[in-house]
Amino acid sequence: MLSLTACGGSGAGTSGGGGTNSDQASGDGSGSGEYVKLVVWGNGNADTEDCNEVAEAVNKITREKIGCEIELVRGQDAEQINLALTSGEAIDLMCYNNISGQFNTVVNNNWAYPLDDLLEKYGQGAKGVINEYDLEACKKDGVLYALPNQKDTSRAAGFAMRKDICDELGITVPEYGTYDDMHEILVKVHEAHPEMDALVPTWAQGGMQTTIPADPLGDSLGILEDCREDSTTVVDEAETKSFQDFCKMMWQWNQEGLIMPDATTTTENALLSNNGFAMYENWKPGKELEVYKGNGKEVYFMKIHGPIKHTAIPNGNSWMIPYSSKHPEEAMKLWNLMYTDPEISNLFINGIEGKHWVYTDDTKKMITSPEGVDPNASGYSSMDWAWPNQQITPVWEGAEDPDLWTKLNEFNNSGEPSPAMGFIWDSSPVMNQVTACNNVVSSYRTALLWGAIDPEENLPKYIDELKAAGIDEIIAEKQKQLDAFLASK
Repeated sequence: MLSLTACGGSGAGTSGGGGTNSDQASGDGSGSGEYVKLVVWGNGNADTEDCNEVAEAVNKITREKIGCEIELVRGQDAEQINLALTSGEAIDLMCYNNISGQFNTVVNNNWAYPLDDLLEKYGQGAKGVINEYDLEACKKDGVLYALPNQKDTSRAAGFAMRKDICDELGITVPEYGTYDDMHEILVKVHEAHPEMDALVPTWAQGGMQTTIPADPLGDSLGILEDCREDSTTVVDEAETKSFQDFCKMMWQWNQEGLIMPDATTTTENALLSNNGFAMYENWKPGKELEVYKGNGKEVYFMKIHGPIKHTAIPNGNSWMIPYSSKHPEEAMKLWNLMYTDPEISNLFINGIEGKHWVYTDDTKKMITSPEGVDPNASGYSSMDWAWPNQQITPVWEGAEDPDLWTKLNEFNNSGEPSPAMGFIWDSSPVMNQVTACNNVVSSYRTALLWGAIDPEENLPKYIDELKAAGIDEIIAEKQKQLDAFLASK
């Protein structure tokens, strides 16, 4: 399985280092037993050679500071991660971004190691960095299972649009706008460039960062329709006016030729880099640069709604110590360094100075790609949000703001919190119904969201099949758990 990953250290395999991932594994393969070997699985693609080079640079620090070495693996898809966790792969630290359901899934499947004692003993530096409010979102029944990355813990949402096309057509993109504003822009682009896909998925197979400000309450099987409001009534998403209106709008846009024809089936990511003009996207300070690094295109943003905060935002895309880790104490020591040591954090996030990045000037506050290096093909992708602490690393040139991290914190604190903030859904009492409803969801939801099927005909079928599968029982159980959670606060 691991041979299929996009990058991994030499000897990556079921033993996490050539069969030497014992309690005192050799870090250099010499069998000396001098260093504990920690297997680290990060998100995002990178070449094997580059991963090994970053790992060795990290090792020069960690050997001295915590007596450990690392083996770095990046680029695993959901299937590879699920197989590794279900089979008990010896992994010591893992970003769970690619796991469907993320925090809820890893906790409910008992894949995550409990962290309370480890954090107290070996993670005081990390604890001092993390907002206590966000840390609460990483607990289940009072037990801590993850630590939130220092990324966006609030989220605004809207559209990202290619700057070159907007400038060419004289399109002025407002900071905040409406779906009618976006429709007008898409029509103008479609008329001027009929060969382009005016609106494309955020990621493969109909992936979409939606603009509906709902709290998914874990799995979207029973939601709070608008987390900016005080209502704590759990409802079926398919029956809400906001969802139905959205699907009808997207059906109209699809009929007008404004949406990529194979939006729900494409296997491609980074669709703005080729033939796409716009996509649904979340926004935070610095997001324009993040989209550029992922797509190679500069973008403008138009927000549909301002920052909101619900449980899945701070605990999403974060890290855990898998239950199968052979070295949980050392893993926490490394994790603590990833939050507190600027050099360690910069290596994991941005790679090697001179090869993957260079400082823009002597102040060492901002970095850019080395001359002649394409940031989208450097061999080590920079995905700062997917690592524990981007806020102690230099800011990439293009963000145009050396105070980006200060602004990100201000943005995070400005999010309107859901009344269910901190609630973790336990689906085990209705697992059969959840499985049945997810099968229904997979048949309808993505197609409805992208206007690929007529909502007038298919929304009633979707609702009826969800009810037959047990959505009302799920909602009743979720409401019961949410009421108990709120009463305990």
